[in-house]
Amino acid sequence: MALSIFLPVLTSPYTSPTRGLRRALDLAATLGAEVLASISEVDIPPLVAPVLLLGADFPAKAIEAEAASRARADELERHLRHQSARLNLALRVVRTRSRQEWIGDTMGIVARTHDLVLFCPGEGIDDQPVAEALIFGAGRRVVLIPDNDAPVQLTTVAVAWDGSRAAARAFHDALPVLQMAQSVIVLTAGADKQIEQGGVQGVLEALERNALKASRVDVASDPTQTIGEALQGAALATDAGLLVMGGYGHSRVREFVLGGATRSILKHQRLPVLLSH
Repeated sequence: MALSIFLPVLTSPYTSPTRGLRRALDLAATLGAEVLASISEVDIPPLVAPVLLLGADFPAKAIEAEAASRARADELERHLRHQSARLNLALRVVRTRSRQEWIGDTMGIVARTHDLVLFCPGEGIDDQPVAEALIFGAGRRVVLIPDNDAPVQLTTVAVAWDGSRAAARAFHDALPVLQMAQSVIVLTAGADKQIEQGGVQGVLEALERNALKASRVDVASDPTQTIGEALQGAALATDAGLLVMGGYGHSRVREFVLGGATRSILKHQRLPVLLSH
């Protein structure tokens, strides 16, 4: 049975980058997957506040924004269909309408019935509400695809390991992907957090049981870098095309408080990262 991939696509106020979407479909084709792309058009609710507070031209601006979102959705759908035809990839496209503040939760609910989520946040977006909703709300593996030219390949895959529950969940969730790799690099950052060595050995043995070539790299401490930046740098130094790591965070009245590694990955992503929470 083919892997089922969910690909959320945004049109407003931030739009999913075409370069990132192309690379996401490349990865889906490598995995031999079927893809459901959900393109979300913005739905601006009717004006409820006094017109003088928001400006008399608010209704006209809302119509203009919705029209721009639809036009962008048309463009992205054409791009997706063209790329899927190039790859001979099974693709189904659906169009939805949603208020901006609900998109993350809506996408997260749909993602729960798929094997894997691919999401392309793009560059220069400080706030990542949709990415957070997918990572912490979907209950599925989420691969974030950056909008850059880093190669998407599974020849070498890096796994961040600190012995935590989240790291264990990500490692086991990623095994079907890891089994496609020629080599797996286990990254540890002992200077950042004390790591139980028996657990590291256990990960290496688990990889060997799955007939995977595995080795360990200890990430050097650098006070000028966040742990997320250090892990990505170490992964790229080993020519890894994917970094696997746990998604850290806890909820506080529906607001996600991200761990340092997850936060820095979302803000400064350099290569595709598989996160599992």
